[in-house]
Amino acid sequence: MNADLKEAFSRIKPICDVIMVCPSPESIDAFISRVSDLKKKVVQELQQYLLFPLITHLKSSQTDKKNDLQSRVVDAMGIVLDKVTVNSFEMCMKMEVGLLQLVFDHTKPGMIAEISEELKLSVMKTLTLLLLNIEPKYREAMLKSHVPLLGKTVYVAVHLAKMEKLKSLRLAAITCVTAHTATHARLTRHYHITNAAIEKSAVEMLSLILPGVLGALQDVATCNDNPGHLLVITSIDAMHRILCLAMNNKFMTTNTDIKVSDFAKMIKEKENREVSKPIDPKTLPARSPEWFAVAGEKLLLITKSLVSLRTHEHFKVRKELAVYCSRLLFECNIAMHTSVPLAIDALISLSKDEYLEVAEFCTNAINTYFTKTSDDNKSKMLDALCENFFATVTSLPRVMNNIDSARKESALNLVHGYMVVLTRQRPQRLTCALSVAARAHALCAALAQAAATHPHLTLLTHHALRDINSTPPTNSPWCKLRHLDSEQCVRRFTEICCQLGDAECAELVLDTLLEMFHQTRDAELVYIMNNMCTASNSSENLIRRILNTYIEEDVWYLPLEVNIAEPPLTDADTLDVSVYNPHSWTKDSVPGLYEGAVETRYTDISYAKPRVRRPAAHDECATLYDAQRNMLLSCLLTEGLGIMATRLKAKYQPYLLKTLCLVLERVGSKYEMLHLSGLKAIYAIAQACGHSSVPELINHNADYFTNQVTVRLKKAWNCKSALQILSVVMEYSDSNILNYLYGIVQDVLVQSCDKYYEKDLHAYLQVFLTFVECIRKWYMIGELDPSEGQGNEYLDLLKDTREHIEKKEQEERLLSDAEFEKETGKTVEEMYREDLQQREEDELDYDDTVVEPSIPHPQYVTVTVIILKRCLNYVASSNRDNCILALQVLNTGFPILRQYENELLPLVHLTWAPLVSKFQAEPAIMKRAFDLLVTMAELSKDFIQNRAVKEVLPSMCAFLSATARESYRKDVGSWYRASAAYSAQVAALAALARLALRLRLAERALSAAMDAVQPYLSDKQPKPLQLSAVEFFKMMLDYDYGAAWYHLRQLCNNDQVLQPPTIEHLRLEPVVGTPYLPTDTEYENNIKLIFTYMVS
Repeated sequence: MNADLKEAFSRIKPICDVIMVCPSPESIDAFISRVSDLKKKVVQELQQYLLFPLITHLKSSQTDKKNDLQSRVVDAMGIVLDKVTVNSFEMCMKMEVGLLQLVFDHTKPGMIAEISEELKLSVMKTLTLLLLNIEPKYREAMLKSHVPLLGKTVYVAVHLAKMEKLKSLRLAAITCVTAHTATHARLTRHYHITNAAIEKSAVEMLSLILPGVLGALQDVATCNDNPGHLLVITSIDAMHRILCLAMNNKFMTTNTDIKVSDFAKMIKEKENREVSKPIDPKTLPARSPEWFAVAGEKLLLITKSLVSLRTHEHFKVRKELAVYCSRLLFECNIAMHTSVPLAIDALISLSKDEYLEVAEFCTNAINTYFTKTSDDNKSKMLDALCENFFATVTSLPRVMNNIDSARKESALNLVHGYMVVLTRQRPQRLTCALSVAARAHALCAALAQAAATHPHLTLLTHHALRDINSTPPTNSPWCKLRHLDSEQCVRRFTEICCQLGDAECAELVLDTLLEMFHQTRDAELVYIMNNMCTASNSSENLIRRILNTYIEEDVWYLPLEVNIAEPPLTDADTLDVSVYNPHSWTKDSVPGLYEGAVETRYTDISYAKPRVRRPAAHDECATLYDAQRNMLLSCLLTEGLGIMATRLKAKYQPYLLKTLCLVLERVGSKYEMLHLSGLKAIYAIAQACGHSSVPELINHNADYFTNQVTVRLKKAWNCKSALQILSVVMEYSDSNILNYLYGIVQDVLVQSCDKYYEKDLHAYLQVFLTFVECIRKWYMIGELDPSEGQGNEYLDLLKDTREHIEKKEQEERLLSDAEFEKETGKTVEEMYREDLQQREEDELDYDDTVVEPSIPHPQYVTVTVIILKRCLNYVASSNRDNCILALQVLNTGFPILRQYENELLPLVHLTWAPLVSKFQAEPAIMKRAFDLLVTMAELSKDFIQNRAVKEVLPSMCAFLSATARESYRKDVGSWYRASAAYSAQVAALAALARLALRLRLAERALSAAMDAVQPYLSDKQPKPLQLSAVEFFKMMLDYDYGAAWYHLRQLCNNDQVLQPPTIEHLRLEPVVGTPYLPTDTEYENNIKLIFTYMVS
């Protein structure tokens, strides 16, 4: 015995003696401390001496039923075992039996003794260390001759993993199972046992306990109450280690040399076999072909339960499941051939996993399998996959109709994976499978149900302000999918449709989809076809067929409004008979074609011809739901054109003639969603055709839309679409397109006064508004400057006096003959004779002067005047929207005539009478009337001064005074902020200040205006109204400082004394009462803002 060993023995012997006589927690802790300090070589030599007292007290009277003390003893044993390789088979067996007795009780559920969790945990860890640190020859001996003992330990361990709650205990129990079956990671290399003898013994032992062990581990893996993902991963790892060891293909005996004796033996066994007697699995020879067949059927249930984990939320669980399926596919596919389709299903589904690590592993596994397997096996497998594919497709609607997003995504992943596998080589197996009409219909129906949409009320919302220059939406806000409730599900469904578009059977699937679409007109089918078009390899013929279906008139033009009764036609269907020519033929040259080209157009508008009713139900739906469905379908159809353009790129140019106007019409729609879908499509088309912007696209294809608009204007029921196209084209274009538009606008002007088109009057007015807005944009006619002429001028109080003195002195000089002759150099008599001579010459002179003709106005000015005159007829319209739009057209169009006073002033005069009546109308109309009045005042100045002061100003002041009481104490959060009356107040306050300046209000009118605005200085009014009132008084101080100062002094009504400045040779008296500090605190803050010129 060497010195180190002697020293270690001398140190550890007293403690071992104490433990042997009377173990205690202190002595065991001291033992653990001493052993931890010893070297492994020393512990290896002393292992029997160290373990003997511990083995003795595993079930001694001193430790019996003392779980804490037993747990310390077992932990101390584990410390020793972790440092040694057990070299005594007898001691190994004693420890195995002793430890097992601590946790085994056949009278309890699961045969688990009722001991503390800590003791169970210690026993499992120590049993694992024992089997891991035993010499290989003893491990082989145990696996051969002590199978019942090992089986009992495995049974207890799996039930601990299944029934206990402590996470660490359950993990230790599973690890104990792998140690006792020789499948632990430390005992294997790349999942395989390197020692052939041990492997054979382990396989023979596992063949006796296999289904039970795997069944218990499967329960652990699929338990819903598992604490975290690590337990699931560990149980799956243990399962495929045990499964692929016991059911490995290499243990399937195959007789390649068949002899005559084999046939004779087979016939003899067949004659002796009792057909009616069922086979008892217990009597089957272990690892015989029959045993493998029975075991494979039992293990099929385990695999079927386990593959449900492919939707687990943690990617490591999904990765471990992929390892399980991959090993089953490559190592056990003969013995477990019934489980192979399930394994491939799981791998296919996981090949679309969001985690790249999982997806790549599964993809490589599938590719490897189909590369290495024989053609016969590959064909059989593809046939099986076809059946599974249609089974999955059939169940897809049921799966999608639940709230489990992970399950939905998994189902879609599986469908997509099947399609990838079935289309991976040509001829594609999917084509053969879908050649049966029933199966193709089932696939399309399942996809349509999966893509179920949810029509909502916002689809029918009208946009408040259309902006075609806004960025098109990147998503599809009109398409709310009912079942595809996550981004991952939507993306996977799109990929499924793309895969169909790329497949050989795309035309076959399209035939079925179009047949279903013509029967049901479902939006879901359009959604599928749109996604098919996004496929990178989709054929042009496929896209052409879809496009032609989309733009069919009965498909594209769907009713979008619930049925509205149309009044019957009368004899007085024309407002102005004189504008119509009964022959209705006009000649118009179209620029941009070729020199001298003349287009003869028939307007089809004649007072002499009777009007026909519009086509029945063209714009009407029976129910609100029908209108919502039609709107959704219209948006998807429009979006589809943009998708097809993106796919075809430059090859889409031939389709522009058919589709450009259709998309422009959608852009001009009054419906928000339809407008957005058109916006998205037109941008896609412009980009696909190689244009940098939409205006460039329109300018390059102007002849397309001019022809379409002209044709559509001929059709009464289609004129609305022509107007929408015209509005959009004008908004997108520049002045170069005016020559194309003049003739079309003339037609619109003619039609707009016909009662037959009164239903579309809003669209006509929208065209007029767009035209005048574009004229202002193209010719850079900006907004009127409200601050023009407001500069702070020096106030000269003696100006009038000086002018009076100067005029008086001039009169005196003229009345003095001497002064007059001195200034002119002529006498009065001479001047008189010159005047007589000049008068005689004028009488004899003939007026032969030639008056130069006035320069004609630009054509856009002439058209603008006609438009404004036409809009005057609709200011008095009973329809609120039409009235507001007409006022808006006038307000926008008048600044165009700023430099053409001869045209402007007559129009202002004609506008006055209908405008005045609108100041008594509802607030929404009143707001637009205020805006128009300000514009007229700023342009015509003195022309309407007297009329405005007498007829309008009293109404405005009365309105502001009346509504001030309604808006009192209605600040942030009040419903009043969203009312039309509030908007009218804001407009009136802004208008009144500008009117006071432009109309140069005198003292009495100015005082009335300030009285009306004064209540809005109260801090109990809505904040925006307060700020408008502050701005009003600031402008009044600039306009008439004295009047505004005096009015504010009266409002403050205080007794403060304002001391005058000191001026030489002039004495000023103090003023009692100032405009700076009101006695009513409601006005204090806003009075300060007026004089500090700071508005927050």
